[in-house]
Amino acid sequence: MTLPLILAIVILVSVFFWLRSRRSGRSLYQTPRSTSKSALQRQTRRELLRLTNGNQAVAQRLVERVREQHPDRSEQWCWEKAIYDIQRDRRA
Repeated sequence: MTLPLILAIVILVSVFFWLRSRRSGRSLYQTPRSTSKSALQRQTRRELLRLTNGNQAVAQRLVERVREQHPDRSEQWCWEKAIYDIQRDRRA
């Protein structure tokens, strides 16, 4: 095959996938959002409890500390930040 033919095929395939992603309303790299907001919050809370070995008092203290440091952030963000902090500290 010649180089121009290969380039033409690559461009056609790229345009096809680009148009397909535009029609579906999402990028090829985005994952579909099938979980609701409350399910995500439940999952986040469950993950923090798992990381604290089920100790709800510790989990709540961690979230409260994050909330005090970042009062402008949402509750969901505070829980996610507490999870991130635990994971970061355990890697160190």
